[in-house]
Amino acid sequence: MESVTQVCGTAAMSIDGVKYNIVDTPGIFDTQKVTDDVLKEIANAVKKCAYGVKAILFVFEAKRFTDEQKNVLDGIRRFLGEEATNYIIAVFSHATKAQIQDRAIMRKAWNQPVRSFIQDIDNRWGIAPNSDYFPPDDPVHKARLGEIMAFISGMRGVYTTDQLEKSRKEQEEIRRQREEEEKRIKQEYEEKLKETAKKESEEAYKQKIEDLRQEFRAKQEEEEKLRRKEREEAEERFKKTIESIQTENRMQRQQDENLRRAEREAAEERYMKSIEMMRQEHKEQQERAETMFNNKIQEEERRRDRDEKDRREERKQAEETYRSRIEEAEKNLKNRENNETMRLMKEMQDREKKANLEYAKQIEDLRKKNALSQQELEKAKKKGCFSLDTKVQLANGKFIEMEKLQVGDRICSNVRNGELEISEVYLIAHLGHFDHSLSMTNIEFTRSDGQKGQIRTTPTHCIFREDLSILYAQDVVPGVTKILLLDETNELTPVVVDNLITDEDTGYISFYTRAGTVIANNVLCSCYDDCPQSQTLMDLVFAPIRLWTKVFPSNHRQEELHPYAKTLEHIYFNWLINGKRLLGLS
Repeated sequence: MESVTQVCGTAAMSIDGVKYNIVDTPGIFDTQKVTDDVLKEIANAVKKCAYGVKAILFVFEAKRFTDEQKNVLDGIRRFLGEEATNYIIAVFSHATKAQIQDRAIMRKAWNQPVRSFIQDIDNRWGIAPNSDYFPPDDPVHKARLGEIMAFISGMRGVYTTDQLEKSRKEQEEIRRQREEEEKRIKQEYEEKLKETAKKESEEAYKQKIEDLRQEFRAKQEEEEKLRRKEREEAEERFKKTIESIQTENRMQRQQDENLRRAEREAAEERYMKSIEMMRQEHKEQQERAETMFNNKIQEEERRRDRDEKDRREERKQAEETYRSRIEEAEKNLKNRENNETMRLMKEMQDREKKANLEYAKQIEDLRKKNALSQQELEKAKKKGCFSLDTKVQLANGKFIEMEKLQVGDRICSNVRNGELEISEVYLIAHLGHFDHSLSMTNIEFTRSDGQKGQIRTTPTHCIFREDLSILYAQDVVPGVTKILLLDETNELTPVVVDNLITDEDTGYISFYTRAGTVIANNVLCSCYDDCPQSQTLMDLVFAPIRLWTKVFPSNHRQEELHPYAKTLEHIYFNWLINGKRLLGLS
């Protein structure tokens, strides 16, 4: 809407005897914005007031005060400068009768922009009286005009052209800065547009690359799906093949298990047969020994009978000779009859006495031999093997005393190519303490590092020489015999025995490893005692019990000798004693 007033008009009025010129500016609130022409007209009006402007009245309708009007007021205020705010008075026109009559009603009708503007001008506002509601002589009319005049006359100082020029210069500077800012913003905007275009181009390129990558990935995924499908099919075929092989393996294992069971049963049967044969052989040997002993007795009795018969014959012959001699003596020498008779009788008595003594001695010797055989056998049964404090090395490297050994323990038994051989303890023949002292052989030696060592066994326990043959501990010769000693490099080194001492002990243990050997106190020893001095032969003799304990592990850990070892020793000592008898060595 175009403003009604385009140029300024003037009029004179008097307030409290003071003359004022009223300058009517163009209707700035009738336009949508503040134009340069309006501002120029306002500036001319201010310049016409040579003595300055006492008050600046902003007149606007009470019914309409929009954001556009507030923007116009702000534009005028910026044009006039901040100092002009001290001279502005707001005047509301076209008010209702109630609003003219009561200022409070007018105040309630204000919106937020109006309240903000009134506060900015220090609450200087008035209402233009409407003559249609209140004539000029009406008190309300006079009161409203009086309020406006009071604000005008109460103003201190005036708004001058210098202040206007100062404000205009400031506005020009602000405008210049704003133009420069707009130019800078425009330049930045153009650069930003270029940058945006560049980024869009790069984004388009990246998007194209990404599309190609996605296409490539999709192609790869498709190929991967094909490969996965082929792999799954191959895995399925492989699983079927594996299942087929596993089925065949199960069948084969079942067949092998049946075969092993049959072999085990056959081995057990053979073992039982061998045990039965050994028992039968032992029984037969006992019977043969008893038969031989009885035959000896019978032979001695027959020999005694023969001797007795011979003596009777000799006596008879002697008597006949005596009689003949007596008769002859009676015929020849009666004087010598008595002496010759006495001599012959004494000779016969001496022969008979000598024959009886010889027979009694032979009988006593046979009895002593039989008793000695039984004593040797009982003594052999009571012999031990190692002393209980002898140490062995377990598979984990720990050293323990033999007293703590258990069936199933894996211990160091030999050395091959610098590696320790580990063997299982499959049988503890007997273990405990005698109620009497047991003769022990203490073999002393010196290690390669200069430390002294020893090993204590029964006298007839077997140990290894440097040539891997075995001999009894009691047969070791100090300074001559070399035994095999385990050194720090896990090698068996020949060491000369320093000394051989016989002492006594009550503790004993006898056990067997599957290798038949053991490294005790670092000395290579055989597990066998009181036996033929052949490691191979003894390994063969103990083969049945090694096989048996693989199937049926032994839990024997008693003072009494294990039945198998007892049977072997009984057979061996019977053979040994009978062999001595047959050879005439006893």
